[in-house]
Amino acid sequence: MNNYKLASKGAVIGISIYLLLATVKLITASIFKASSLQADGLNNLSDIISSSAVWIGLYLAKKPADHNHKFGHERYEIISSFIVSLLMFTIGFQVVLSGISQLFAKDYSQTSQQVLLATLFSILILTLTRSYLKKIAIQSNSIGLKATAKDMQGDLLISIATLIGSLCVSWGFPIIDTFLSISVGIIIIFSAFEVFKESTFTLSDGFNPENLLSYEKCILTHPDVIAINSIRARMATQQIYLDVTIALEPSMSVYQSHCITEEIEALLQKEFQIKDVDIHVEPYE
Repeated sequence: MNNYKLASKGAVIGISIYLLLATVKLITASIFKASSLQADGLNNLSDIISSSAVWIGLYLAKKPADHNHKFGHERYEIISSFIVSLLMFTIGFQVVLSGISQLFAKDYSQTSQQVLLATLFSILILTLTRSYLKKIAIQSNSIGLKATAKDMQGDLLISIATLIGSLCVSWGFPIIDTFLSISVGIIIIFSAFEVFKESTFTLSDGFNPENLLSYEKCILTHPDVIAINSIRARMATQQIYLDVTIALEPSMSVYQSHCITEEIEALLQKEFQIKDVDIHVEPYE
């Protein structure tokens, strides 16, 4: 199974799990008037949209290069992560505003055994699913699925906060549940910012300078490379595009220079799995 198929499988699992959890939580919260559980359910509802966006992004990203997209369609996966962050921001602010409104109206939550069971069920399911999705994200090296796994980690913390809130209501402190509901919204906003930051960094052609330094050191191990005049790179999820200008002896023939560039490409592919490398040759002065 290739990386895109593996990541798509993880996205479908995420959609299914979030659909189940959102249904259980929102119905239970509506019947028993549990604000933090409702906030948790709304968060899972946004996760359905997020995971769907990741799945669509993965589907589009696996399309081969064409006359309009010479570098392929891999960045659709990053665009899907960017959309996920915007959806998370929207839900987070909505939950915070709803909690503040409840504080002013003094319309506090109620709880029941059913609310506690729904929350415990959520914690169990999210723990198992997050562990599995994190494993798939690492295997497939999918930015979108990594974002989903990170979001699910936040969801697990949110469900734990919901459980604590429900217990506080049963102990006679319903206002604590409302404060936890607001905290849930703030956690969603911070998670959204992390996903937003990672996706915009890649979309804007940001690249880790330490990785560039490693590539430079690797290239300079070739005995015929005298200097590196320029080096730059960008990412498209699973693919790195590297552009390098090297300095060689001016007396070298075109054929000799070509052989050296082929050797450097093979070296970079072996050490860093970089398959798309453009190497330009200039005479050393």
